[in-house]
Amino acid sequence: MERTILHSDINCCYAAIEHLHHPELSGKPLAVGGDPESRHGIVLTADYIAKKYGVKTGMALWQAKQVCPDITFISPRMDLYLRFSRMAHEIYAEYTDLQEPYGIDECWLDVTDSTSLKGDGLMIAQEISNRMKSELGITVSI
Repeated sequence: MERTILHSDINCCYAAIEHLHHPELSGKPLAVGGDPESRHGIVLTADYIAKKYGVKTGMALWQAKQVCPDITFISPRMDLYLRFSRMAHEIYAEYTDLQEPYGIDECWLDVTDSTSLKGDGLMIAQEISNRMKSELGITVSI
């Protein structure tokens, strides 16, 4: 029997979660990382708006500011991101107990045993994606 393995990745994870908590920054470039007050550190993640300007993960904050002058930097809140990761895994657990997490925002899911109840891998991926958006307010690529 062929296995059905999905890979889920929370899009722009830290930035997406921060956007939920800072709706006033909607439509504005945002990056999470470093200490913006002392102007040191690196970008841990950037939202899609900042990425369009050329902001990349691992870029120094001052470099990100050069390519995207209107960017807002937010210091990371790992406790918050871990809470969202746990909630995502609770959703995944409704489809499989065979999860292989990779960091906070990625996970491989063996949904082979769920296909007889939930449909093929594409249907399961779409259902998980819809639930992540409606229940957690974030998007995932699966």
